[in-house]
Amino acid sequence: MSDVGDLVFSYTAVDAAGRRVRSSLRAADVRSATRMLALEGLTPVDVRLARIKAVSGSQKNLKFGDRVSVLMQLAMMVDAGVGLLEAVQTVAEGLSSVPARAELEAVRNALKRGEPFAAAFEAHTTGFPFYVHAMARVGAATGRVGEVLRDAADQMSYEDRLRRDFVNAMTYPAFLASAGLAAVLFIFTQVVPRFATMIGDKQDKMPLVSKLVLGIGEAANHNIILVLAGLGAVAFGIATAISNPSLRTRAYNLGHSLPLIKDILRAREIASWARLTSFALGNGVGLLEAARLSRLATPDGRFRRGLEQFENELKAGVAVDASLGRHTSLSAMDLSLLRAGQRSSTLPKMMRFLADNYDAELRDSLKRATALIEPISIGFISILVGIVALSLVLALSSVYDSVF
Repeated sequence: MSDVGDLVFSYTAVDAAGRRVRSSLRAADVRSATRMLALEGLTPVDVRLARIKAVSGSQKNLKFGDRVSVLMQLAMMVDAGVGLLEAVQTVAEGLSSVPARAELEAVRNALKRGEPFAAAFEAHTTGFPFYVHAMARVGAATGRVGEVLRDAADQMSYEDRLRRDFVNAMTYPAFLASAGLAAVLFIFTQVVPRFATMIGDKQDKMPLVSKLVLGIGEAANHNIILVLAGLGAVAFGIATAISNPSLRTRAYNLGHSLPLIKDILRAREIASWARLTSFALGNGVGLLEAARLSRLATPDGRFRRGLEQFENELKAGVAVDASLGRHTSLSAMDLSLLRAGQRSSTLPKMMRFLADNYDAELRDSLKRATALIEPISIGFISILVGIVALSLVLALSSVYDSVF
């Protein structure tokens, strides 16, 4: 094959003898790759981006917030009467991210081959939550693609906002803790060993706490590389644990037993579940399917297990409020809202109202947690530094007493 072009595409094609051929080629885009295959006498079956070689533009894929913008632009153009093929092409041309542009290019080519938009979007794009693809199918079936994409973008924007709010709330406490630990490390490796040198062989007359602090300081100073390596190993272990789904689930379940964290997790779970259920019901999804979609978006834990029971009882005809009252921690007021919504056929609206209430509760819980974590961090570091300072003073005092 020709070695011209910027992108590498893997393909499956059929040759003149009817045999399937799998290989790769370089081309500027999917259309060029398809033409090159035709010139070789091959009939393309599947052509997709394999890897990026050397391109102009960003090599990075889109961030979560950028994907929200992609959905919103598609929704706006479809609502304005622009065809899906043209809308996808227009959005792709406006992207600086080469991988994302190639994904939308693949979607556009799939649409040209007559594939449904939902199937093409799910097959050729990455990084979008599962419910986006599910709701795109609903939108195609009901003729409301623009509305569904806009609602999906709103849901993604809400989740992105929650994530950023949590990170912002934890940034300052994390900075305080890191700065404090760095100060303590400096004291133990630089200050304490100097005192140990000054005191010399008179450490046997010091209080136990002074002996312990000086011993730790000397050991840290003599093994500074091991100390730094240990801190690096702890940081690596934390990063590995965060990327491990099973460990994340255990940590998440542990958070439900902690005084400050459990209120945050509960409010987040219910808010996300109620908003996604409202989103699905409002776009023509049946109650059972909406319950399934929102359950799948819920983290593993007690609440999700309760939703599984709720879903099973829905199939048996049990009322929404009665089942949720047995299997979740929703309050009596929440259940009365859902009961009224089911009786008046306004369940999507009541779910949205419930989501807004728990969203406000989540923000309040984050503020309370931040307000408590900051003084706790400061207090912990202050106590630690105070113990070190007191031990050094006691050490000097004991040496002074022994001399005079």
